[in-house]
Amino acid sequence: MAKARRTVTDQVVTETKRVPAVTLTLTIEEAETLIAVGSLVAGDAETSPRRHYEAITEALLKAGVRDFTASGSHPFDYLKRSHPGVAFRSYPLTEAIPF
Repeated sequence: MAKARRTVTDQVVTETKRVPAVTLTLTIEEAETLIAVGSLVAGDAETSPRRHYEAITEALLKAGVRDFTASGSHPFDYLKRSHPGVAFRSYPLTEAIPF
C-alpha cells in the first residue's frame, strides 16, 4: 500500500536551501509500476516536467528497483501499447522553469 508524507528536505541547486518535499513509501511492486507508467511519459528531459520523472527513476533504480527492461515479470509487460502515453511540452522560454 502506497503512503505519502509531506516533508522538507535540503536540495542543492546553486545553493543549499530548504524546499518542500514528499517522502513516498512504496512496495517493490508499486515502485516497479511507477517506473512502468513513467516509461510512457514523453517530453524533453531538461526543459519540460519530464525531468522530474528522470529524477524519480534514478532514485528508484539506486534503491534497487528493477526497471522495465529487467527480465522476469514486470508491470511494464501489462501496459496497453495501443495508447500513445503521456507527453509534456517544454516550458515557454519567457517563463522561468518552476521548482
